[in-house]
Amino acid sequence: MANVLTATEAAEVLRVLSTDAVMLALLPQVDAYLRNATGRDWTLDSPIRPEAKAAARLLLVQWYENPGGLGQDNQVLSGGLRAALTQLEAIALSYRQFAGRNGAGAVSLSGVRVGDTVRTLTGLIGVSGDQSTKFESVISVDDQIQQLSADDLSAKWYTAYILKPSEL
Repeated sequence: MANVLTATEAAEVLRVLSTDAVMLALLPQVDAYLRNATGRDWTLDSPIRPEAKAAARLLLVQWYENPGGLGQDNQVLSGGLRAALTQLEAIALSYRQFAGRNGAGAVSLSGVRVGDTVRTLTGLIGVSGDQSTKFESVISVDDQIQQLSADDLSAKWYTAYILKPSEL
């Protein structure tokens, strides 16, 4: 599984070799921390959001420079890292996961409203990559997304990144 930061990206920010053992050991821990702090696995995005990479860089530097603080419950987070995590958590709330249906029609998607825009729609289970052509791009019914494809997509799961008109 890929990390939010590649070894090369992490090495650049720390100014170490991309083979640095401490850095490489920290990368999956950084991913787990971001996932637990925000409720979203950012490693699943392609490409990985720049906000997730920024938060990962901040956390990696903090842990690399102060390994004694790693894993402590009372760990003090820098203001920049706290702000980055808050931003990521807010972004995570705009992601919705849902299963397709057998044939075209309405799919329940709680919390979406008429006029919301489907910014990205990717496959999660049973399908991968961009799946935006199979669903509407602008929500037309509250709490639903319309499946445009007549195919049986009921065994497939999707992730949609939804933006309200005021966020465009």
